[in-house]
Amino acid sequence: MKRFLLFSLLCAAPAFAQDIDIFDAARKGNIAQIQQYAKKGGDIDAVNESGYTPFILATYNAQDKAAAELLKAGADACATDKRGSNSYMGVAYQGHVHTAKWLLENTRCDINHQNHAGQTALMMAALFDREEIIKLFLAHKADPAIKDFKGNTAESLAKAQGLTNVINLVRFPLQ
Repeated sequence: MKRFLLFSLLCAAPAFAQDIDIFDAARKGNIAQIQQYAKKGGDIDAVNESGYTPFILATYNAQDKAAAELLKAGADACATDKRGSNSYMGVAYQGHVHTAKWLLENTRCDINHQNHAGQTALMMAALFDREEIIKLFLAHKADPAIKDFKGNTAESLAKAQGLTNVINLVRFPLQ
């Protein structure tokens, strides 16, 4: 009888935080699942097999509301992936201007953070021809003179791609 009662209680118990795929919820912007996961004590800064946190995935996929919910739940906005890249780098790579603005307004991460290769978010934006994001980063004191571990700057990366507008942006940053 005791075993049956215990089994019945376990089966009727609410789902644990582990039953929610927080990474998928962040990627897809599922606010309800993020809230449920946080409420049940799930690790909001968990890292998946690729080295990404839910916050990084939310911003990488332009899920600003999900990122806001993760911040509200205590997520580390400045967390890095296994390459040392942060959310600023992901939005620069993807070209999500709105999310870049949101990050700059709602987080206090180092805009000049360098990943394990010495690259910055400005370098990523320059490499992938993200002019609007470059302007945003420069306005928030991104340093175009920083060199990666191979000696590249945002300007030299833009030169290698033949991106004249980007070269001019990073060579003559807004004052």
